Amino acid sequence: FIPRMSFPKYRMVLTDFKGHHVKALKRISELAPQIDLVFELRDSRAPISSRNVLFDRSLQNKDKIVLYSKNDLSGIDKKLLDVWHKGEKYMYIDCRNQNAAKKVILEAIKFYEGMFPRPPLGLRCMITGMPNVGKSTLVNGLRTAGCGPAKRKVARTGGQPGVTRATSEIIRIHSNPDILLYDTPGVFLPQAPDEETMIVLSLIGSVSPSVIDQVVKADYLLYLLNRQDDTGKAYKQYLPHPTNNIDELLEAIAKQKMMYNKATKKYDTTGAAVYWLERWLQGKESKSIFDVTAIVALQALK
Repeated sequence: FIPRMSFPKYRMVLTDFKGHHVKALKRISELAPQIDLVFELRDSRAPISSRNVLFDRSLQNKDKIVLYSKNDLSGIDKKLLDVWHKGEKYMYIDCRNQNAAKKVILEAIKFYEGMFPRPPLGLRCMITGMPNVGKSTLVNGLRTAGCGPAKRKVARTGGQPGVTRATSEIIRIHSNPDILLYDTPGVFLPQAPDEETMIVLSLIGSVSPSVIDQVVKADYLLYLLNRQDDTGKAYKQYLPHPTNNIDELLEAIAKQKMMYNKATKKYDTTGAAVYWLERWLQGKESKSIFDVTAIVALQALK
């Protein structure tokens, strides 16, 4: 079996940039003078694609710590992140984990203690990132870790982009020293650099599900999985051998899950694609990487 080394180009929309993204960027720029430290969240399954350069423009020269989220779902090796971030601060975390939240707070305290003079009203932080990378989950975790359980969530969470639509009022996440935090909506790019980046961002849930064809997404996922392991191990529960044919895999999934369309008298391969993609998005399959550049870099490192 020889896996595909390239993916066909499809005509598709290269953006999911919405009105509230524009408002959020404007608000981020307005708040920038008050901010001491930025936490930029990226999805560790797509460490390159989930970086948004718009934040660098809006928050120029601000001290920043990159947080790679969803480390429980990612196949990335920390050694590669060390190479990419030589001399720069970054953290590799699971946003739902209280220990991870405590470590982020400790980094903020360390930063505050190194400031001279120290800001009299406490450290003001901002959390930024693409849609659906885990910002609101982390904010709730930071609030609980630093100030104890809240009566209600301080930030709404959900498994789809666009749950947070407005920049929050300032949230206290620690006392003595005071650490205050702005949660911001996930902001997409005005235009993705290419089709593959757009599909990757769709795979991690940063793009509305209807923007890209589900079978095309599933085919790209198959392409990525085969690039990482040509034995077909990642989908052997549905198909006993590796394949480059997405129709073969989706039909096998549809058969196993009894997805039959009575009207067309065929197996529902689109339904199978939605089912399979959702399982990967929710971390119910194995760990993986969705950026080809990261896959190649990791293979070179080994």
